[in-house]
Amino acid sequence: MIQRNLVIVLHWSSVFLILTMVKGGVSEPWVLALFAGLVAVWSGMTLVKGLMGRPGPKLSPRLKRAYPWVHRMLHVLLALTAIAIVFRLVGHPLWFLDAWTLLLVTLAAGTFHGIFHFWRHTALYDNALRLILPRFMHSML
Repeated sequence: MIQRNLVIVLHWSSVFLILTMVKGGVSEPWVLALFAGLVAVWSGMTLVKGLMGRPGPKLSPRLKRAYPWVHRMLHVLLALTAIAIVFRLVGHPLWFLDAWTLLLVTLAAGTFHGIFHFWRHTALYDNALRLILPRFMHSML
């Protein structure tokens, strides 16, 4: 249960930090460092324990096969964004990993990720949003 709660906090903190950075134009150094730290913790957890989410039983076989790979790609994208931000923070931006571009790509990919899970929750009725929303919000679903 502790892992689930930590992943929920990391997930939603990352979302709001990405929005903060986009609004602030790759924001304050403390926001950048906090984002990089959150992604490092989340990536470490994923490398050690694996993905927490599993494809639901109502997904088609094709989507069930794609599900873990798409989530792994989202984790890689988050990690690349955090790496680019760290290099920017220390004053050595990478020419091949632009932090601002990666941040926008991560925001777009995260938006599609959210739409997919919203579709699962509403069209397939598999309660996908209950997995990632805090318990106090379950009554609103």
